[in-house]
Amino acid sequence: MTKNQEAEAIIAELMDLGYKLREVMFKLNPTIFKSELTLTQLIALQYICHIPNITLKELADKLVIAQSSASELVDRLVKMKYIDRKISSEDRRKIILNLSPKGQKFIEKHIEENKALFKNLISKLSLEEQRDYLKALQKFYKVSLELVNQIEKGEV
Repeated sequence: MTKNQEAEAIIAELMDLGYKLREVMFKLNPTIFKSELTLTQLIALQYICHIPNITLKELADKLVIAQSSASELVDRLVKMKYIDRKISSEDRRKIILNLSPKGQKFIEKHIEENKALFKNLISKLSLEEQRDYLKALQKFYKVSLELVNQIEKGEV
């Protein structure tokens, strides 16, 4: 097998594993299946939690969706009482989003369930494997960010 063929085989395996891992993680994550939320709504709640006072436009950018789609998503989350929406006092064109008490409670439960899940999963690996896995993910994240920066600068 040539280096190019080996690289292609590794890429194919990584892509296949990515799909399989995503499927397994959805099945292992009780918050997703026990709630009335879609996956996109859950991801939106996570962004709203981690970026207090996020604007509707910023949320749309993070979710990589049109602002009109984000507005519809936010309307549903407000109606379900997971988030609070208010108009910015500095700029009335901006809509500010934050978690409601129900949304905060939901996210806290989700985080605790994820911690328990990862603790269970990681316990199946030796300490050395845990370190190697973390190191590999950190490296993958770093090179991913570098590629994003190159793309944004028009270098790729």
